[in-house]
Amino acid sequence: MKGKLSAASGILRPVVDTYMDSALAVVGCTSRGMSRYSCEYDVLVVGNDRRPSTSLKIGDEYVDIEFATEKGVLRPANPEHAMSLAFAKPIRDASLVISTAIATCSATLSESAIKASRTRLASALKTVGRAEVALAKKTIIDADFWLLASSNELAYASLLSHEVLPSPSHLLSQLRSEKGEPMGFEGISIGAGLEAAGRAGCGARLEGLVVLHDLLREGSKGEPMQSHWPAVRTESLAAKANELITRIELAECYSFLGQELVDALLELLRRHPKSTLGSLTSEKDRLLGERLVRQLGLVRSEDGVRAGLDVVKEQVNLLTKKA
Repeated sequence: MKGKLSAASGILRPVVDTYMDSALAVVGCTSRGMSRYSCEYDVLVVGNDRRPSTSLKIGDEYVDIEFATEKGVLRPANPEHAMSLAFAKPIRDASLVISTAIATCSATLSESAIKASRTRLASALKTVGRAEVALAKKTIIDADFWLLASSNELAYASLLSHEVLPSPSHLLSQLRSEKGEPMGFEGISIGAGLEAAGRAGCGARLEGLVVLHDLLREGSKGEPMQSHWPAVRTESLAAKANELITRIELAECYSFLGQELVDALLELLRRHPKSTLGSLTSEKDRLLGERLVRQLGLVRSEDGVRAGLDVVKEQVNLLTKKA
């Protein structure tokens, strides 16, 4: 949406005024002209301080802010960040650090795409292995979760191998436009469980994610935690999902919420390093109730998980041979 990009400077004026001594750029969907009405603005702030990312709301618009040092922008360690910088649109760049980074990252785009795809592919292989272990142990909830995670990683690896930077809420449309891999989309769809992508499935998963985000904003004893799950992130998530539902892009919505689901549950497991999802739903811990698990859509049968895993493994192996 080019109009959204042209309006960015005015809408983002509070951000520009707050970080007076920093270079700023728009990255993400907006910088590539593919944002929807509900897509947030992704803003990169380049300065001397290292700060955690944050989210805020300006009027009716959502803004995600990522902070980076000049060194981190000129020599990004993460190849996906390098790809994102190649498409960045400067808002303020007096020192030309962003312009220099854009030129450098544009020149190395193909190299960054190969590195990023291989990293995602390695993650897909790792999560496939975790799904297999969980399936062997008959912990079906965990197997279902790791299958979903591996499907997402496979989708990202596939897009990156074509020098396409993945956008979470546009993922399926990006995959459909791929050339040369007609089976990739089908395998990812089966692995991600998109057969459940109806209005009811999308609505239930969104409700479950809202509950899960609330859970992540609380400490083990009800104390607030310093985390990257602010309430505005949940609002932005709901706005995107509801627009996709309104547009009847139900598979896209379910896929997007599935990616958010994996991120949230990985954070939950990080906070409970000795636990599995299965143990967190047990009578002893009861951190995740049965109703919440159903809402999130982690309800596939053992046979369903095994069938999906077989398809994803095949696609991972095919992509590995091409990497």
